[in-house]
Amino acid sequence: MPTNSPAFDDAPVPAPAPWREWARAPLVPVALAATMGLLADRYIGVPLDWALPAAVLALVGWYFSRRTSPQVAFGWLLVCAGVLAAAHHHAHRNPDAPNGIAAFAKDAPVAVRVRGRLAEEPDRFRPPRHDPLLTVQRDASSTGVLEITAVEGSAGWNAATGNVRLSVEGRIDDLHCGDVVEVFGRLTLPDGPHNPGERDYRAFLLDRRITADLRVKRSSDAVVRLEEGWRASLFGWLAVIRGWGSRALARSLPKDESGLATALLLGDSTALDREEWDVYVRTGVIHVLAISGQHLVILGWFAWLVFRVCGVRRRHAAWAVAALLLGYALLTGARPSAVRAAVMVVAVCGGIILRRPVIMANVFALAWLVVLVVNPTDPFTAGCQLSFLSVFVLLWGAVRWLKPRELTPVEQLIEETRGVPEKILRAALRVLVQTFAVSVILTVVNAPLVLAGQNVISPIGMLLGPPLILLTAIALVTGFLLLIVSPAGSWVAEPFARVTEWCMAACEWLVHLGDRVPGGYVYCPAPPMWWLVGFYALVVGLVLFDGTRAKRFLAAICAWVFVGLALGLPPRTSDELRVTFLAVGHGCCVVIETPDGRVLLYDTGTTAGPDAMRRVVAPYLWSRGIGRIDEVFLSHADLDHFNGLPELLRRFHVGQVTMTPTFPDKNSPGVGAVLAALETRDVPRRTVVAGERFTAGNVSFEVLHPPAVGPEGTENARSLVLLVRHEGHTILLTGDLEGEGQTLVTAKPIAPVDVLLAPHHGAKTANAPRGPAEKPEPGTVASWARPKLVVSSQRTGSATAHLHANYGAVGATVWDTPTAGAVTVRSHATGVTAEAFRTHEMGVVTRGK
Repeated sequence: MPTNSPAFDDAPVPAPAPWREWARAPLVPVALAATMGLLADRYIGVPLDWALPAAVLALVGWYFSRRTSPQVAFGWLLVCAGVLAAAHHHAHRNPDAPNGIAAFAKDAPVAVRVRGRLAEEPDRFRPPRHDPLLTVQRDASSTGVLEITAVEGSAGWNAATGNVRLSVEGRIDDLHCGDVVEVFGRLTLPDGPHNPGERDYRAFLLDRRITADLRVKRSSDAVVRLEEGWRASLFGWLAVIRGWGSRALARSLPKDESGLATALLLGDSTALDREEWDVYVRTGVIHVLAISGQHLVILGWFAWLVFRVCGVRRRHAAWAVAALLLGYALLTGARPSAVRAAVMVVAVCGGIILRRPVIMANVFALAWLVVLVVNPTDPFTAGCQLSFLSVFVLLWGAVRWLKPRELTPVEQLIEETRGVPEKILRAALRVLVQTFAVSVILTVVNAPLVLAGQNVISPIGMLLGPPLILLTAIALVTGFLLLIVSPAGSWVAEPFARVTEWCMAACEWLVHLGDRVPGGYVYCPAPPMWWLVGFYALVVGLVLFDGTRAKRFLAAICAWVFVGLALGLPPRTSDELRVTFLAVGHGCCVVIETPDGRVLLYDTGTTAGPDAMRRVVAPYLWSRGIGRIDEVFLSHADLDHFNGLPELLRRFHVGQVTMTPTFPDKNSPGVGAVLAALETRDVPRRTVVAGERFTAGNVSFEVLHPPAVGPEGTENARSLVLLVRHEGHTILLTGDLEGEGQTLVTAKPIAPVDVLLAPHHGAKTANAPRGPAEKPEPGTVASWARPKLVVSSQRTGSATAHLHANYGAVGATVWDTPTAGAVTVRSHATGVTAEAFRTHEMGVVTRGK
């Protein structure tokens, strides 16, 4: 066909593949090089004294090759970017100084008096709701970052540097960012994880340049302001403005809706309690509350529309929108997603002001580099990763995939014959379909990353996302208008307050409705890192290429997902019994994994409260690839042994719960809450008494206590005592056995056991303390069980000398969970071994029998 024919001229020209835009964006390779530098220092380690000379060498190489070989010169610049990024990350996480505050801290708490400046606005948490599963109800609290300037010593004040995490039992409402304060509290070094799968608290604080922990108990009076400093701090002013906004919303809206509005508009994560946040996390719509790019885009779009309607010129409107969004990002805490959105919008506004075209791939890379410079550890957080991933898939994938195809001439004629109402209806339907399609695409693409960070998949989020985005968009606009006009009087703000209230109430209703939908969310183990890397490499290919290549990438993604699912399907079988005593503080949770693949728990509670299930027990089970629990044994009706069960039921399918005869008879709110949770989820219950035996493959369980009736005394005296046997080896689980119950149990002789769970968290009353030179008297647990290894599940700081003296007299080794961390015992035909998670100590308990 001739090139000048009408048919050729009218044919649509296909848009270039996205990879071409990325290939011609000069900041993209710089961002990639910087990312490689971050990864190198994060997972390998790049010494600072090596990195800086390497950066200088790269600059020298660039200088001498910039004229002769531009490609080589650009390569040297990329090397320099990577090395500088590694050095930036290393310096950020290693704030070493001769007089650093970490030098004054120890693993055990030390009473100190320090002075410093509040480096950020304190978070003030309101008292949580009454929880029947807590042994002690929590009060209001405050946390913040204190930049240390001096530490009091025996000879006076000594200069010191570094940041500490300040935790106060009470509210410090009159202190702000920039204020100079004096604090008396207990200083400790941040603690690392005590169990496999548990979050590394020490690494978390290092990412924020915090090297010590300072806790003030029982009163906020130990924090005294020495000098007002917030007026000289930008973030101090922003915090005061944020506080004023929170109070204005609280005056205009009901309590529940004001909390949601404060989180939505001002990014105040303390406005909602843990339970409320968890609902949004479970349903996969936390992004509608956590300040993200979505909020800035909505606010920027609304501001641009207002400016244009008011006749403001494009360039002036661009300046105003850029300033507004930068200010809003700072006001809400400069989170990575907000910084990313602000940088991208400002770059687009800059293009309008300069009348220059903008390469969006360049803008995207620029936003990544700015986030990296502000905080080089942010790229390793799930929120930052999800923000950039969503924008990448949306701009270069979903927009192209959902673009309406060109109408044929016949279809164009038909479209012209439609009436205006029909056109509006069809356009609205098209927008609705595209909105839900975008929600599905982003949910599917983000699911593996969310699963890796939260261990939850939320299909219900696909349905909740679009209406919630609409509601929060309206509330965002009306809420800001409410804040703007509220100084004029409540009657002026009333219309905006009511619209905001209705939108927030509708959001709350929808989210709680979605939370109750069966199968709306599913907790499960996270995929391995190698699978995640492969999945998102294929996603990048799918987004950047089109045509046949895109189809191949899509097929590869489907195959990769099938591989991931297939790897999780094989049964969890082994030739050994694995028993893990988790470190949960003053409480108990023992995970029993039988050779035939069954998983059983003995107790699941702690005085720290049900939150320990989310922080410790569930992550450990997921790290082991466990998604189902066949049975839970509850030793007795004390909260620190069962209060994690409701949270366990929410995250795992539990086949059965076994308890003692007196457990359901205890008249306590905690027992009532657990029984109600079991009934709600239709979990079978059974009661066991002394003498009963049952098996799980080649593992046998014998109930030694309690009898069908009695004994008299507290619940501790009626603790469930379970003797586990495998391949001739024995593990004895005792709960809080003491008093009359202990007397009854030890009256019946048994063969020496290999591993013993120390009764009642190693307390002296249950473990017969004796002097170092004395042998245990007959009738004590030590002389009766004659264990080889004793594990004591107890809180940090509890005494252990009596345990070593008493059990050491019969030749036993004692490991306490605060020191050893999780203790894993493996029983095999060749013997029994034990391993401590924290100390990495490993030993043979007994050899094959």
